[in-house]
Amino acid sequence: MAESLYEQQQILDPYPQCRQCLAGLARQAARFAAGGDAELTARAEAAALQVLEEGDGRNLTSPQVANRILRAVKSLTRREDPFREFKRSESGAARQVAARARELVGGDLRSLVFLAALGNNLDFFRSPDQAMEQAETAAKSRVELCIDHVARLEEALRAQPGLVLYLTDNTGEVFFDLPLYDYLRQRAGRVVLAVKGAPALNDLTRRELRNTGLEDRFDQVADTGYGGVGVDWAGVSPQFKSLLRQADLVISKGGANFETLCTRRLPAPVFFILQIKCDPMRNYLGAEGFGQCALWREGSRGDLSPEAGRAATP
Repeated sequence: MAESLYEQQQILDPYPQCRQCLAGLARQAARFAAGGDAELTARAEAAALQVLEEGDGRNLTSPQVANRILRAVKSLTRREDPFREFKRSESGAARQVAARARELVGGDLRSLVFLAALGNNLDFFRSPDQAMEQAETAAKSRVELCIDHVARLEEALRAQPGLVLYLTDNTGEVFFDLPLYDYLRQRAGRVVLAVKGAPALNDLTRRELRNTGLEDRFDQVADTGYGGVGVDWAGVSPQFKSLLRQADLVISKGGANFETLCTRRLPAPVFFILQIKCDPMRNYLGAEGFGQCALWREGSRGDLSPEAGRAATP
């Protein structure tokens, strides 16, 4: 069987396969940021689509293109967090469904990874209610992962890692992450929850974490120092990079974190938890279908540098 693009350490090229979703992001971001101003919406959308065109052929990842689009929209509209209401709606829907889903799955590690992956149904391109309805339906079925490397995580936890860095994704996902976080905390010396340093789409920041009322449930919260989706290597803080260097294990939630971490050499192994939602990601990973994914990657020598092969530019 031929190696997948992921195994070949290639980036997931957003052109042309991800162009449609990125164009949708440009239009939705412009609409949210303009706040009903038709003329401003049109200008912001044009600026965002121009960024998309300029990215073609520049060896960028989808998150890098998305971040450039968001910066253009925020700059033109002068709205730092256009998605605040969307995040509030997402958080409300997720709180209720996560509590019901927790009652439906077991307490073993595979079940808790599955539960965390269900939270990744949340997506900027879908209504929170629709995403959570699908998550609850999946919770009622058997625990099943389309890529299942949970045994590797079990092995790593038996070694009692000193520092686990848990990279969060969408705001509502934190309700689904909490049981897995608690499990990790019992088996590691220290677990640090990492949020975004500033607003980025519907991603979790310190403000959203406070608004959920869960902030006190986490022993230590750090942030990336920047507001990009995924790990925006051009802007993350030295403190966040230091945490990545110190970590014995990294837990990474969501597609954007996956795309921006999988082409980097990190000293620690990374356990990716995400939903495979589209054909480009399914083909990239060589998965047979869609659904919840738990993917292990060994640590490698180097200092947060790009992998060999067609690696993403900073």
